Amino acid sequence: MSTISPTDFDSLEIQQQYNDINNRWDLAAETEWDNENSSARLFERSRIKALADEREAVQKKTFTKWVNSHLGRVTCRIGDLYTDLRDGRMLIRLLEVLSGEQLPKPTKGRMRIHCLENVDKALQFLKEQKVHLENMGSHDIVDGNHRLTLGLIWTIILRFQIQDISVETEDNKEKKSAKDALLLWCQMKTAGYPNVNIHNFTTSWRDGLAFNAIVHKHRPDLIEFDTLKRSNAHYNLQNAFNVAEKEMGLTKLLDPEDVNVDQPDEKSIITYVATYYHYFSKMKALAVEGKRIGKVLDYAIEADQLIDKYETLASELLEWIEQTIVTLNDRQLANSLSAVQNQLQAFNSYRTVEKPPKFTEKGNLEVLLFTIQSKMRANNQKVYTPREGKLISDINKAWERLEKAEHERELALRNELIRQEKLEMLAARFDRKAAMRETWLSENQRLVSQDNFGTDLGAVEAATRKHEAIETDIGAYWERVAAVEAVAKELEAEGYHDVRRVLARRDNVLRLWEYLKELLAARRERLNAHRDLQRLFEEMRYIMDWMADMKSRLQSQDSGKHLHDVLDLLQKHTLVEADISAQAERIKAVQGKWQLSVYFFFQLEEQEIQRRRAEEERARRPPTPAPVEEVVQSEAETPHVLHQPLPSPPPPPLMFHSEPQGSESENGPGRDSGLASSRLDPSATLPGRGGADADPDAMEGILCRKQEMESHSKKAATRSWQNVYCVLRKGSLGFYKDGKSAANGIPYHGEVPISLGEAVCEIAHDYKKRKHVFKLRLGDGKEYLFQAKDEAEMSSWIRSILSSIPSGSGDSPGSPRVLSRAMTMPPISPVSPSVDTAGVTMRNKDGKDKDREKRFSFFGKKK
Repeated sequence: MSTISPTDFDSLEIQQQYNDINNRWDLAAETEWDNENSSARLFERSRIKALADEREAVQKKTFTKWVNSHLGRVTCRIGDLYTDLRDGRMLIRLLEVLSGEQLPKPTKGRMRIHCLENVDKALQFLKEQKVHLENMGSHDIVDGNHRLTLGLIWTIILRFQIQDISVETEDNKEKKSAKDALLLWCQMKTAGYPNVNIHNFTTSWRDGLAFNAIVHKHRPDLIEFDTLKRSNAHYNLQNAFNVAEKEMGLTKLLDPEDVNVDQPDEKSIITYVATYYHYFSKMKALAVEGKRIGKVLDYAIEADQLIDKYETLASELLEWIEQTIVTLNDRQLANSLSAVQNQLQAFNSYRTVEKPPKFTEKGNLEVLLFTIQSKMRANNQKVYTPREGKLISDINKAWERLEKAEHERELALRNELIRQEKLEMLAARFDRKAAMRETWLSENQRLVSQDNFGTDLGAVEAATRKHEAIETDIGAYWERVAAVEAVAKELEAEGYHDVRRVLARRDNVLRLWEYLKELLAARRERLNAHRDLQRLFEEMRYIMDWMADMKSRLQSQDSGKHLHDVLDLLQKHTLVEADISAQAERIKAVQGKWQLSVYFFFQLEEQEIQRRRAEEERARRPPTPAPVEEVVQSEAETPHVLHQPLPSPPPPPLMFHSEPQGSESENGPGRDSGLASSRLDPSATLPGRGGADADPDAMEGILCRKQEMESHSKKAATRSWQNVYCVLRKGSLGFYKDGKSAANGIPYHGEVPISLGEAVCEIAHDYKKRKHVFKLRLGDGKEYLFQAKDEAEMSSWIRSILSSIPSGSGDSPGSPRVLSRAMTMPPISPVSPSVDTAGVTMRNKDGKDKDREKRFSFFGKKK
C-alpha cells in the first residue's frame, strides 16, 4: 500500500486559486463579458451579482470565525474582517499563531503610514513562505478592499491549513492537489452511505448528510444516521454542526442557512471540512490491512457494475437524441392557424415535459463517469474510458445537435404561426371588404334598375345628369373592387387554407360588378332612348302648334282690295306654300324617327327579357361547394350576398304621361369635368383592359388641355392649361391623371369621357400663343384646345379623332346641331335640300319674331 504524501502548493497552483478568487469576486464589476443586451442576459447578470454578494457575506462570516478560532489561542478576537485587519496588528498576530514563528513587532501608531508598515510586514512574511501574492499591496488591505481582504485570508487558509492535507492510497506515486485530496478523503469517508454522493464542495453538502456521514464514520455513537432524512436538510446540517462543536470542539464556522442554498460557497465549505479533516487525522488509523483490501475489492466490483450501468444509459440516451432530432427536422407544418398552434403546443410540451428528464439523465451520466473514475483512481485501478461514440464529449455533441434542431424547429413554427396569423387577418380584412362591396353593389343594382326618368324633356335631361353622376361614382368604385381582388390574389399566392371560399366570394363580387356595369349601360341606353323620344315629342308638339297657327292664318278671308294688295298676298302665299312644303318634309322625318324609336324600344325590351332570363339561369345554378374546414358565419357577422340572386331591372316604360314637371336646361352650366350630354357608348365609359391596340382607331397619350367654351357657347369657368392623359376609344375621349389611372379606370377629377358625336376637330390657326394646338368642338357647344409635342403627334390625334367620330353625325361646322331648350322651332331638315330655307327664321315661344310677323302680316289682317 502506498501513501500520497503532502505536497506544497507551487506558485502555479496558488496563482490559479488566486485568479479564481479574483474572477469570482469581480463578476459584479464585469460589464463587457457578454455583448448581448437581451432580458435573459440582464437577468443573468443581476442573478450573478446577487449570488456574488451572497457568497461574499458567507465567506466573510466563515473567515471571521476561522480567524477568531485561531486568535482565541492568544485571547484575541476580531469583530469585522474588513476593518479589524486594516491596521495590520491582528494580521501579524494571526500569522504568528498559524506559523509558530515570531514576526517583527508591529509599528505603534494609528496613522495610515503605520498601518501600511504593519501590513507590509505580514505580506513580506507570506512571500518568505513562498506564498505568491499578485496584484495585492498593503494599501488594498488598509483601504478595506473586500475582495482582496477575502482573497488574502483564503490564501492564508490554503497555505497553513489546506496545503498539508494528504490522503493515503495504494499508490504513493500519484500526487494530488490539496483540494482533490480533501475531496477524495471525503468520498472515502462517506462511501456507502445512502444519499451521500460527494463530487464537489458545493451542492454535495447541501442536504447535510455528508457532514453527518463524516462524523458518523468516525464516531457512530454520536449520530444516528439511519434516522436522518434527505428532505430535512436544515435539521441535518444543524445536527452535524452542533455535534461537531459540542462533542468534538470544532468551531461552528457555518450555519445551516449558509449551506442549504442553491449554490453553496465552495471556499467556506472547504474551510469547514478542512477542520474535520485535521481533527480526524489525529485519531488512530482506521482498519487493518485486511479490511482495506476487502474494501478495495468491493470498490472494484461496484465499479464494474457502474460501468455496465453507464454503458446502458449512454446507449439509450443517444438513441433517444437521434430519434428526436429526426422528428424535430420534419418541416411538414400544418396549413391553418389552429393546427400550427397545436403543433407549437406539442413542441412546448416536449421541451417542458419530455426533455428535462433527459437533460438530468445526461448530467447523471457525467456524474456517474466521474464517480467511476474517482473510485478506480482511489483503488489504484486503470481508469475506465468509454469507447468511441459513448464518450461524454460524444453525448455533448449529440445534445448540441439536438438543441440546434430544437431551435430551428421553434423558429419554423414561430414563423409559420406569424404567417398564419397574418393570413387570418388578411382573410378577415377580405371578408369585411367583400361584404361592403357586395352590399354597395347590390344597392346600386337596385338603384340603376329604377327607370324613374320623368315624363317631359326637362325631367329626362335631369335624370341624364343624375345618371352621369352615378356613372362617375360607379366608375371610381372600381379601385375598391380591385382591392378585394388583390387581397384574394394575395391569399391565393400565400396558400391560405380556406382559399376556395375566398375565391368564390371574390368571383361573386366581380360578378356583381360586371352585372352592375351591364345594368348601368342598359339604363344609359334606355335613358338616351327616352331623351330622344321626349325631343321627338317636343318637335311634334311644335309642329302641331305651328300647324294650328298656320291654319288660323290660312282661314283668313282677306283677299285684298286692290290689285297691288292681291299681288302682294299671292307672293306671300307662295312663300307660305314653300314653308308648308318644308314642314311636310320635316313631318316625314319625324314619322321616320318615331318608327325608329318604337323599333328601338322593342329592341331594348327584348334585350331586357334576355338579360332577365340569363340572370335567372345564373341564379338557378348550384353554388360553389365550400371546403370542409369552412367556418359557418355567425349571425353577428356582417351580412353578405355570396349566393344571393341579383335583382332584375324592371322593363323600360313605353307609356308617357303629360303631367307637368319641373324642367331644367338641356345642358346646364357644369363643372370643368367634360360631362358629355350626348349619347355615349356604354363600353366607352372606362378604358378597356386590352389597351389602345384593341381598336385600330384608338389612341392614348399625354396632351396639354384647355377648355375654352362650356355648353351654349359660354366661356369656361376654368381655362388654365392642364396636362392630362387622353384615351381615345370607341367614339369617346376620356381624361386621366396618368397611364396607371387610365388602366385602373380612375378618371381625372371624376370626369366622364366625352362623346365625339357631332364633333369637329381641326388645327387651331387662330391661336398664336402656343405651337401645335388643335381645337375640338363638341355637338353640345363645348370647345377644347389641345397642345401636342410636335406636328406629327398633332396630326395623328386629329386623324384619329376624325376617324372615331360616329357615322351619321355632323361632319362639318355647318351641320345641324341638337337644339337647346331656348329654341322652340327645330332647324329645317336636310332631307330636302331643294327647299329654299333662306326666308325661314327661328322664333321664340311667344311668337314675336319680327321678320315672320312682317312676312305673314297679311294673314293677320281683318277683312
